[in-house]
Amino acid sequence: MRRNAFTLIELLVVVAIISILMSILMPALGATRAQGKAAACRSNLYQLGVALQAYMSDWNDRIPFVRSPMTNGSTLAGVPGFGGNWADELVDPFDRTRWPESLPNLLMPRYIGETAGLFVCPAARVGWPKKTRPLRYTYREAAANQVNGTISRDYNPNSFVDATLTPESFSYTREHFGFMDGRIYRKDRLRLTGNAALDAQILVIQRATFLRDMVEMEGGHVVGPHKGGINVLSRAFEVEFRDQKTTNEDLAPGSVGSKF
Repeated sequence: MRRNAFTLIELLVVVAIISILMSILMPALGATRAQGKAAACRSNLYQLGVALQAYMSDWNDRIPFVRSPMTNGSTLAGVPGFGGNWADELVDPFDRTRWPESLPNLLMPRYIGETAGLFVCPAARVGWPKKTRPLRYTYREAAANQVNGTISRDYNPNSFVDATLTPESFSYTREHFGFMDGRIYRKDRLRLTGNAALDAQILVIQRATFLRDMVEMEGGHVVGPHKGGINVLSRAFEVEFRDQKTTNEDLAPGSVGSKF
């Protein structure tokens, strides 16, 4: 009785065809997966933006005053921050004892329930905790204690809407990073003054964000989790994608770079 079976050549042809199909399909599947992760990230930021606005509605249009562990910290002042060599337990953003004014502890459970997963971008490569996985927090918020972990002594709660201030009282660091600092929210479009130094800072403020993806430094360049770019929740409560070129311009002025 004759048996039907594949010859070795036929088997090799089938394997070769499957390999070719896989080589064609895998990039497309990878791109689809990346797009799905980016969409999930944008959804997270959108929902956090809605929660922030609900918080502000309860507090007479005041942005929450956030002290976040997701800062560079200050070794000199002994203030822990994600960007320094601090142990994971010291910069746990969900720890209500150490960080009662962190964004998760202000929004959970009243405004977002216990959905801590909103603070994780599925595409993130860096975040908290630093030493173990899975990541549980991967966004950097513009908190009152940015950039160096301390509160600015010359803090002016309404300075970001006043284009008549002098350069001495108009700090790039404070205005660009210290946005969730309890001020009354105003969406007014900032007016340019004709002063080049001051106008440069005003343009920076217009691009300020409440939340953004964390980034890494590679070869002197800022790299985000979405093809090098990042998703952000802007000061206008709009979720935006900023490509790698734009992200570098925003976060690495003068090639100084960003710690994370």
